[in-house]
Amino acid sequence: MKECLIRNLADGPRDYPLSDGSSIYLGSKGRATGIARVPAESISGALRLAESKGLVLIEDITDATGEEAAE
Repeated sequence: MKECLIRNLADGPRDYPLSDGSSIYLGSKGRATGIARVPAESISGALRLAESKGLVLIEDITDATGEEAAE
């Protein structure tokens, strides 16, 4: 399963909805709670919009047990 790291780039904490109906809380920038790991298919339009506005950074991460681990 492909996952993403969501990093809060804003100074204050924020909540964002996910496409599955749940939500994530991101603490202030620079805090451990300012980063969340979510399945790629759960990334919502609201998170994509926040990324385009520079409020969050969405990074794709690979599963270490997948094909790349075999290389």
